[in-house]
Amino acid sequence: MLPLILTLLACGPETPSEPEATVAAPEATTGTEVAKAEEAKPAGRIGGVPILPDPIILGGISVDALNGVMASKLETINDCFEAERMKAPDLSGKVLVKFSIREDGSVRNASTHSTSLRNETAEACMTKTVAAMTFPELENGGLAVVHYPFEFPRT
Repeated sequence: MLPLILTLLACGPETPSEPEATVAAPEATTGTEVAKAEEAKPAGRIGGVPILPDPIILGGISVDALNGVMASKLETINDCFEAERMKAPDLSGKVLVKFSIREDGSVRNASTHSTSLRNETAEACMTKTVAAMTFPELENGGLAVVHYPFEFPRT
């Protein structure tokens, strides 16, 4: 019985060697400060997926077929960006658009997968443009998944 009591005493609660840190109460903010903080929030969102320089294709479409269709719409994609650059001259960044190509060549589920552009209007315009594209019928398989990068450097 004595060994059990000694074990319980040895394993009992310890007193902290350092005092616990206290947390100061947050300072009160005014409505103006909250409004300024909300205005300072960047538009869009930043994804954690690296944006590589070349498209990633999983499925039955060749790089050449993909790039041929994309090249025919690059002016429209660039117009999406330039319209927003007129409002924000320092606008620049990369956008990774993810989409699926069905067996018949139609696009399904176009979305901004990752971005450093941080402009929801330009990104939505780009994904809408990609969603309206038609690709050649797939060479094999019922679906191709594409991650396509767009880069818009500062001028």
